[in-house]
Amino acid sequence: MAAASRMSGIGLAVAAVALLSGVDALAKSLGMALSSFQVVFLRYAVSALFLALFVLVFVRRWPRRGFMKAHMLRGFLAAVTASLFFYGLAGMPLLMALALAMTAPIYMAMLGALVFGERPGRFVLIALVLAVSGSALIVAAKGSGFAGPPVTLPVIAAGLAAPLAYAFTAIAMKKSSADDHPVTLSLMQTAFAALFCLPMAALLWQTPAAALTWQIGLIGLCGALGFICLISALARIPASLYAVIDYSALVWAGFYGFAFFGEIPAWPTLIGGALIVIACVLTARDQRRPEELRTKSGLEP
Repeated sequence: MAAASRMSGIGLAVAAVALLSGVDALAKSLGMALSSFQVVFLRYAVSALFLALFVLVFVRRWPRRGFMKAHMLRGFLAAVTASLFFYGLAGMPLLMALALAMTAPIYMAMLGALVFGERPGRFVLIALVLAVSGSALIVAAKGSGFAGPPVTLPVIAAGLAAPLAYAFTAIAMKKSSADDHPVTLSLMQTAFAALFCLPMAALLWQTPAAALTWQIGLIGLCGALGFICLISALARIPASLYAVIDYSALVWAGFYGFAFFGEIPAWPTLIGGALIVIACVLTARDQRRPEELRTKSGLEP
């Protein structure tokens, strides 16, 4: 019975990574026709609708009173992070964007030491050096070896800033004290993220072509289902095992990039991505607590 639960948990974890990587691919596709703010708004607005339906039918636990400020902060920081990431994603290959984004856990470890006084493990500084080196290799490549033009400096800046913004988001999540069901927390975060993106999205609004309708619906559905699969997986397998499976996001990014955008990675990008993965593994060795993964996934209040 335990073995069956573990196998189902692994399957759900793989599905979660595949679905959330699919969100990135859809965001890149939509970003070719719409502004980044509009893509973020549509992604979160549609996801909020699906999550609200899930909460109504299955969870039946609505947000507790007194935590609206915490929900608003989470939503605002999520909107900032997603706007940076989606802007970078629209102008760079999927694998390149995701490799840079995977530096977030290293920044989280360093910020945890500064904000909470947590003592960094012996591997964190080594991980930081590896992550910076990997990022430098990826940035130096500037998309060379991929289909399409080289990546511009503003796009690279957004790609580098997104994981740092995510690290600040995770720290804010960790300091929050809301105690709701994880899906309910995600619903509130996505709803407020959509609300905060609405003014800029409206200002830069472009009426989506009819051909994009299915992508808009799918990006919201994949975001909601990916998070639900993630929650279900963490109920069946250790957080440390999910962290290993989560590294397969680079494989999914490479697959989606090649299949839908004709992207073929250059060697510097592959080597840089490998260095970042090694850095994440070293960081995880010093932080093998379940709350780290819950924070990374938005499960921590």
